[in-house]
Amino acid sequence: MTAPDYPLLTMGSYETYQLAHIATYIAERLARHRASRRGREGRATRASAVRDLAAAATALDAAVGATVPTAVGQLPRPLDMAAYSTARGLISSGPRSADVVSMAGAGGESWAVVGQVPGIGPVGAAVGTRELADALRVHMLTRPAAELTPWAVNEERVTVPTLPRQVDLAAFVEHLDPDQADDRAIARALRGVNRRTDAAIRGRFRGIDLDAPPIVQPPAPAQPTASAPVPRPTRSAARSAPRRSTRLWGIQKPAAAPTVPNTSAGP
Repeated sequence: MTAPDYPLLTMGSYETYQLAHIATYIAERLARHRASRRGREGRATRASAVRDLAAAATALDAAVGATVPTAVGQLPRPLDMAAYSTARGLISSGPRSADVVSMAGAGGESWAVVGQVPGIGPVGAAVGTRELADALRVHMLTRPAAELTPWAVNEERVTVPTLPRQVDLAAFVEHLDPDQADDRAIARALRGVNRRTDAAIRGRFRGIDLDAPPIVQPPAPAQPTASAPVPRPTRSAARSAPRRSTRLWGIQKPAAAPTVPNTSAGP
């Protein structure tokens, strides 16, 4: 590919794809919460962001089969610069990169995903589990740069606001955008929580296959100039990724895609 900000031509499993989109939805709502202004409008923005975060946390728990709600401090969130620098010091990588590192080496208990995306700069995530860290690593290597801005490294530490113990999921679904992959992943994970929410999902996402496999399309190649020879097309070989268990999703996996090299660092 000639576009410098386009991802590596790799794609993780379907479970990985869904988990990373849910995590990115959470990161985007955290950005909205942080950017809210003072006054009535700002309070309304923060309230809707907290509602969305609580519902997305429920979706994440459903997606991974959690038996107890994930603690607020373990929800995915962008890295701050201090944590990024600490994690970055434990690894080395290339221009477009994403690596998983255990923060146990720095006295922490979480996992970090640290990377670099042309057009954004340093990107990173702090998560509570290795499974989610692996999902976000693949996400950062495979998605267009425009989708990864919620993971831009912040100068200050990002905290998740206090979330309500319950949220009206059916009402929340009405605010989801069927055209957004992150929103579709949220809706897919919330199916089966209760019948009212299921009805809202069917109405909001009518005609949309929430189980459809992800499709990543590279940008159109630049037209050759008159003075430049037209390159002959070549076929590249691809290796099949190892099949992963679908016990958390109960679906038939689509055809696997090329694997992402395992350069993760951990304990």
